[in-house]
Parts: sequence; structure tokens; C-alpha cells
Amino acid sequence: MAKKQLSNPHLSNPQSWEQINDLLKRLGELTVRKRTLENEKTELLSEITARFDAEAAPVLAEMKTVEETISAFVLEHKDEFIKSRTKELSHGSISMRVSTSVKIISRAICLKVLNAMGMHDFINVKETPNKDMLASLSDVELAKLSCEKKTVDNISIEPKIEEITNPELPS
Repeated sequence: MAKKQLSNPHLSNPQSWEQINDLLKRLGELTVRKRTLENEKTELLSEITARFDAEAAPVLAEMKTVEETISAFVLEHKDEFIKSRTKELSHGSISMRVSTSVKIISRAICLKVLNAMGMHDFINVKETPNKDMLASLSDVELAKLSCEKKTVDNISIEPKIEEITNPELPS
């Protein structure tokens, strides 16, 4: 595949809005080319993923079956893990650890009842500065708080892609 030259003589130092307009057209053409390449990449990745999934499916299914068989056997012999949590075998090891977790069914109800019962130690409170409120302060006040206002020029460059992809449309 031959490489296409992606340069433009106006890039060095544009002197007029017409040159900027030409650069916008070029940016649109490059954007269309990039989208085409991205679409080709997506198609290739989809093909590779489909081929991998087809080849890996029986391997993954057998792995799952083997793991389930081992787990079922281990659960039947749970009492053997009371003294030692790990059983070393010649081809690997099996560990059995009992863990307990708390599942919160309704966060809102749980918080409401904890507050009503005065159990505030059971509630995590996340504190973050309110940037909207901080924006109303002066630079001196912000400096005292180890903050500062940041001002940037946001330039939006948007070529008319429709004209590039459909050149027969009137501009």
C-alpha cells in the first residue's frame, strides 16, 4: 500500500482566511480518511475477535467444567481445611477460606435507619471542595485556600465533513 503525502504548503504560515478555509477542507479530508482507517481497524478486530471466540469457546467451557468439578469435590471435603487452609498437591494447590461480607440491599433505607438510630460511626462521609462555590471567591481568597482560577482559550475547529464526504452537495 503506497503512502499518500499528507502535507500542505499552507501549513508553514497561513496568511489569510482563505488559506485557513483550505486548511479546514484538508482537516475534513484527513478526518474522513482517519474514520475510514478506524472502520477498517474495527472490522479487522471484529474478525479476529470472532475467530478467537470460536477457537476459545471449547477451551473455556472445559476449564469451567474442570473448575466446577474441583470446587464440588473441595466442598465435599470442607472439613479437611479446618486445620490447614491450603492443600498442596503435585500439580497445584487448593485453598479454602471462609469470608463474610455485608450486602446492602437498599442504600437509602440503610442510611436512613443508621441516622435515625444515631449510628453515625457506621456511615462514611466523603468531603470534597465545592468548585462552583469556590469560583465565586477572589484570587486572594483562593490563594489562601491553596486554590487558583485557571483561564484558558478554548478553540473549536470543526471542518464540514458532510461536504467532504458528499462533494456534490452545494456549499
